[in-house]
Amino acid sequence: MYCRKAKLRLPLKTILEEYKCGKARLLSILEDSEDPVVKTVQPTIKTGRKWKVVEVVDEAKECLKIKEVIGQTQTDRKGRGSCTAKWWSKAGGKKIDMVINEIRLNEDSRRVQKAVQQPQQGYWTNWDNALQKSLTWNEIWHMAPLRISFLIRSVYDLCPQTQIWYGGERKRTPLVRYAKAGRPQSMS
Repeated sequence: MYCRKAKLRLPLKTILEEYKCGKARLLSILEDSEDPVVKTVQPTIKTGRKWKVVEVVDEAKECLKIKEVIGQTQTDRKGRGSCTAKWWSKAGGKKIDMVINEIRLNEDSRRVQKAVQQPQQGYWTNWDNALQKSLTWNEIWHMAPLRISFLIRSVYDLCPQTQIWYGGERKRTPLVRYAKAGRPQSMS
C-alpha cells in the first residue's frame, strides 16, 4: 500500500528508505566537497554490517550511467517523449538528487518484489481496472476524514475479495444469485 507503483499512492515512506537516502546524501556531499581536507580524509559513514552506503551509491551511479547509454525507453502506457529525460553527464549540480531518486526507485522495486511474492498481500499488483491516483499531504490535510476513508476503501474494494479470501470463486446458491441480482424469489 505504501508504494509508488500502487494504484493509490500515499505520500508515506518507510523509515529505512529515509535512513538510506540520508546516508547516501551525506556520502555524496562529502565525496563532492570542495574542501581539500574533507577530500583527502574521506570519512567513513557507519551503517552497520548488512548495508554498505558506498556500495549502494556506486550501484546507483552505475545504473544512471547505464540508463544514459540505453537511452529513453517506453514504460507503462506513456509514449516515447512524454517525459523529459535526465542524463547523468548533463546533470551538473543535480547528480546527488539523481542518485537519491535512483536509490528510492530501487527500494520501491524491492517493495513491489516482496509484495508479488506474497499471494494475498500482494494482490494489488494484479489490478487492471483500478485507476492510478496520487495523494499529496496537502490534499490529505484538506480532505474530510470520511472522504479519505472512502477513497482508500473504494480503491481497495476493487480487488475481487472472493479470490483473496477463498482461493477461488466462491460457490453461491441460486438464492444468493437472485438476491444479488435484485430479483425477488420465494424461499420455497
